[in-house]
Amino acid sequence: MTRTAPTARQEKLTLLAPLLLVLSVSMPPLGGGLAKEVSQGHDILALAFLRNALAAIIMLAIVRPSFTRLTRAQWGAAAALGASLAIMNANFYLALARLPLGVAVAIEFLGPLAVAMVGARRVVDYLWPLVAFGGVLLLTPLAGADRLDPAGLGFALITAGAWAAYILLSRHAGQQIPGMTGLALALLFATLFTAPVGLPVAGPYLSSPEMVAKVAAVSMLSTLLPYALEFVALRRVSTALFGIMMAMEPALSAVVGLFLLGEVLSLSAVAAIGLICLAAVGSSLSRRPPP
Repeated sequence: MTRTAPTARQEKLTLLAPLLLVLSVSMPPLGGGLAKEVSQGHDILALAFLRNALAAIIMLAIVRPSFTRLTRAQWGAAAALGASLAIMNANFYLALARLPLGVAVAIEFLGPLAVAMVGARRVVDYLWPLVAFGGVLLLTPLAGADRLDPAGLGFALITAGAWAAYILLSRHAGQQIPGMTGLALALLFATLFTAPVGLPVAGPYLSSPEMVAKVAAVSMLSTLLPYALEFVALRRVSTALFGIMMAMEPALSAVVGLFLLGEVLSLSAVAAIGLICLAAVGSSLSRRPPP
């Protein structure tokens, strides 16, 4: 019996799933590196606003939600998710303007690690956040890391907290709003929340077709393409493998920072990124599926 076209397509996607996952994890570091390069001499909050706006426009065009059918609870869930997304993106870019790319990404990973501790039942589940905390200590003046901007570290920590809130609010929004409508509405609210600080100073990013293309590339690499690839891959790979691959993002960001931006990290910063990656991998491997 010959296989139907949809079945053959599904099998191909299953075989390609690991590659799609690698691509999805590789794109945000490239997006962050490009954002840091593009924002030189310009207000980086404007770039955060434009990233949200372009992603929102494309997602709303794809999903086409029926606004009149949404309940007050659904609007509230989407607004809360959008607020966490706006805080996360804005503070990540503020951190990016002051810290090496690899360091900023490593610190923001404390957010998912903190969420992983919620509901932990074994002692080993608390070990990995402590390992990550040790990595963060290596980035402070206590370890001689006096070259790192304190404000940048603060913005990165706020990003981590916002990412943790985003994960928890995503679960709530997923229960309230079906499909990808929740993400589309969250991006819309994130655009509205960042507009007051980003829109008035967005002009330089729209001054030439080349700049507009770079802004579009930042938005695609940082938001839309990774999400789309993860959406396909997550149905075909284990959550443990997904977590391990995600844990490599700080290291990939350090590599992108070195080759794209010329950011040479100190040994303590490299060790810190290594510890945070180790903590993320360990947390993914030790996580048990819910009963």
